[in-house]
Amino acid sequence: MNDSRQPSLFFITLPDLHKLCAVRIVLSNGMADTEVRSTQMKMCRQLLFLHQDILTSPVPGIFNQIWVVMAIPFYKAGKLSAYIEKHEAKVEAPQRVIPVILQNCLLYSLTARLAPAWNKTGHLLVQGREFLSEMGKQSAVVLNINVTETQVCLSIEAYTIRLPPPELREFDISQSIIKDFDTHKNAVIEGHSILNNWCYVLPSMKMGKILSILHTAPPDCPFRSYGDFQMHWDNLYGYKLPEDCGNIKIYCSIYFKMIEGRSFTYPLRTVCGRHALPTF
Repeated sequence: MNDSRQPSLFFITLPDLHKLCAVRIVLSNGMADTEVRSTQMKMCRQLLFLHQDILTSPVPGIFNQIWVVMAIPFYKAGKLSAYIEKHEAKVEAPQRVIPVILQNCLLYSLTARLAPAWNKTGHLLVQGREFLSEMGKQSAVVLNINVTETQVCLSIEAYTIRLPPPELREFDISQSIIKDFDTHKNAVIEGHSILNNWCYVLPSMKMGKILSILHTAPPDCPFRSYGDFQMHWDNLYGYKLPEDCGNIKIYCSIYFKMIEGRSFTYPLRTVCGRHALPTF
């Protein structure tokens, strides 16, 4: 049960917004929807860390567009041009920075820069680069930003959560099937044997349905090794997946209702049971 508490509020005076501009980057149309989303997230992070003087954010609800906020002299210097051309993207004409654009870019950029010290997990930021390996209670915060024409209000609310590494038994799989899976490295736990097959998936904590559990990524997965997964999660979210300790190489094939016709592969460590993230 949550304690009654008040968030800490911090107020920051904005610089003159007329000295800033916002540009929208539009990605190439030649990619599949899922590839566009990954490219969008990767480009946002790469731009943010290539240039300390800008803010970035995915355009909400649009997978092939990115907002970039910067000082007008920075834009006129053309410092983004080479990167954007390399990725075959297009830049729309600069426009005035309005509060909603700045708010989105501030929240995304601050969250991205805090990782992996603080890691986005649903609406929470969970402390610690090793948070996927740790047991017991962990510190977390809810971070909100509200922007007006003249100031930024930063709201921070602290919590303690429990996010232990998942175990196969949490998904109501019989002990005999788990034993066979542990013994035979080619064994697959099929969906009909997973009685509690709905789960939350990091980092969004959206709910998905586990179709199968495997020791190796399936053939249709774009990642061939655990190292590929580590690089992918680091590039998109700043997550530091645990190092391979032998028993980590377990993967879940997961289906989401909002994405028809395909499944996605996740390391077991990034999957949470239905009762994940109670806060205190």
